[in-house]
Amino acid sequence: MKIRHLLTTFIAVLSTVVVSSAAVAQDIEFVTVKRIQADSKVVLNGHVEAINEATVSAQVNAKVKKIHVDVDDQVAIGKVLIELDDSELKAQLAKANASLKVAQANEAQAKSEFKRLNGLAADSFVSQNDITKAASAVEVASANISLAKAQISEVKQQLSYTTIIAPYSGVVTARHIEVGETANFGQALLTGFALNQNRLIVNVPNSLITDIEATKTLLAQTSNGNWKELKNLTIAPSLDSQTHTILVRANINKDNFNQRPGSFIKVAVKTDPRSALVVPSSAVFSQGDLSAVYVKLDDTYALRQVLLGEKIAGEQSSTGKSSQLIEIISGLSVTDKVAENGAKLLSSESE
Repeated sequence: MKIRHLLTTFIAVLSTVVVSSAAVAQDIEFVTVKRIQADSKVVLNGHVEAINEATVSAQVNAKVKKIHVDVDDQVAIGKVLIELDDSELKAQLAKANASLKVAQANEAQAKSEFKRLNGLAADSFVSQNDITKAASAVEVASANISLAKAQISEVKQQLSYTTIIAPYSGVVTARHIEVGETANFGQALLTGFALNQNRLIVNVPNSLITDIEATKTLLAQTSNGNWKELKNLTIAPSLDSQTHTILVRANINKDNFNQRPGSFIKVAVKTDPRSALVVPSSAVFSQGDLSAVYVKLDDTYALRQVLLGEKIAGEQSSTGKSSQLIEIISGLSVTDKVAENGAKLLSSESE
């Protein structure tokens, strides 16, 4: 509080200092305070969530043999995450392969017997019933081969489940099992989310729904503090009966929003335009919580404390860049002129 009091006193004293026009620093331009129509907005709290977030689970009952990743590790798509013990399944595969060989041998024998009996039937040495039984034996042997092949395919599929791989590139956020534990079917093993594929989630009050439906846009505060317009919104078809809010989602890119999933993010809904006094951001300089501008008074100038509002994008130049303006809530009027570069003037004054 003492420091704040001293700073306030310092600005008050400086504001009474009158300097002759000859002392005005060279190359300092003064601009007139402007009144513009600025977007009005209601600021809400949203959060970031990953578009692709999943928990990989065990699809076989097996003991955990090796875990290749840990929490916060970045993994590439297809990377091996966990290896389960496959010795039991390999034994089942060997058994299935042996069953296939037995079935193939039985089929060969059944076909041979059918061929022999079919040759004897021409001389009426065997009955038709014997030939029918032989034909049935061939069909059964063929069916046993198909069954053995199906069992082999099933066991091979089960074997593939013993190697857990990353479904997409991302970050591991949780590990639910340790080496040596037995993973049961459906048990969670690892949780993670995909990188660079996030979306914004916000619950919008009922009173602002018409504003969103009119513009089909939202404003979100980027990592550097600026507001960026988001389109292609996904608006829930109904309101939450408890909070009377509607869920709105919008995809965001990593270039402008580097917040991690779970982070809070400022979101705004555009409403009716409002009138605002603005000056160039370069005209304002701050000391702690206090902000001030140099105001021109005829052939002199003085330092004046101001209360700031929000930053507003100005008109675009020929190069495509927009000047940065800042709203003045109190301390200036529309007829005032301020130094365009207050910090430079302060520097020249100190010299």
